[in-house]
Amino acid sequence: MIPISNLSHDPYFNLALEEYVVRHLDPSHNYLILWQNSPAVIIGRYQNTAEEVHQLYIEDHGIAVVRRLSGGGAVYHDLGNLNFSLVVSTKGQGFNDFRSFTLPVIETLAHYGVKAELSSRNDITIDGQKFSGNAQYRTSTHLLHHGTILFDSELDAVAQVLNVRQDKIASKGIKSVRSRVTNIKPYLPPDVTLAQFSGTLAAIIGDHNQGLEPPYPWGAEDQAAVQNLVETRYATWDWNWGKSPAFNLTAHEKFPGGSIDVRLLVEEGMIRSCRIYGDFLGQRDIHEFEGALVGKRYQISEVAPVLHTLPTGEYFGAISEQEVLQVLFDTSPSI
Repeated sequence: MIPISNLSHDPYFNLALEEYVVRHLDPSHNYLILWQNSPAVIIGRYQNTAEEVHQLYIEDHGIAVVRRLSGGGAVYHDLGNLNFSLVVSTKGQGFNDFRSFTLPVIETLAHYGVKAELSSRNDITIDGQKFSGNAQYRTSTHLLHHGTILFDSELDAVAQVLNVRQDKIASKGIKSVRSRVTNIKPYLPPDVTLAQFSGTLAAIIGDHNQGLEPPYPWGAEDQAAVQNLVETRYATWDWNWGKSPAFNLTAHEKFPGGSIDVRLLVEEGMIRSCRIYGDFLGQRDIHEFEGALVGKRYQISEVAPVLHTLPTGEYFGAISEQEVLQVLFDTSPSI
């Protein structure tokens, strides 16, 4: 097993790095990457991004959204989360064999006196609470297995970012299953740091794979190739949002100035149709406002400037521009 040192916290780079290793490094070797991301939501390959993340929250907090190669559900990353990626030969390796890849994590926790278990096909838990989700992607030569380990993440942020109403957006995308989550730090001896835990995990993964070889000699050519993947795929709107399945959004909110009912059809991340109803006291034909949104990306960063150029008060009376944005993009559950 050849370790690849990765000190980057850039989620776009880190997801691109995984693809580069899977597709371009020598398939006769196996590889290990331990890495961390700055705050980001990592979306499963077949998911509808808008259905998984609370857009208003991620915009306010500068949280990145990146789609990965593998399927499964959305997960939140920050610097309190440790990610492990194993890239191995497909020869003799079955797809969806999660047990053999998660066993080193369970053994690492056992090393520190903590009992963990693989509780479902791809989750690892402590006392029934999930701290690790795992997924896989396969090419003709390589299998990528990657997983998360909540070491000391901001669990409040996890709840906010991924707390999305399931009745507001309807699509055929694969929906995440929400679970009770926990960090592992409270269960560990108080002096165990994330770096120490990471080192122990690497050693135990090595024990399961005939030992760790010298680190991969990362060079300028490798760096440039990964950066190219960032620019052409992982940092692009098309990959992270446009690849989402078509969906219908139905949203209704009541404000002191009246109520708004919005119906959107979004395809390839673009608003294809828009209808707005309500008892607001506007002076202008609402069809003009609807038409201004059609053809725009379903993203706050694109829709908000459009609203800013329109006389919102003439369309919606006492309902403010910010309240209109709330109807369009606030997918958090009603209290």
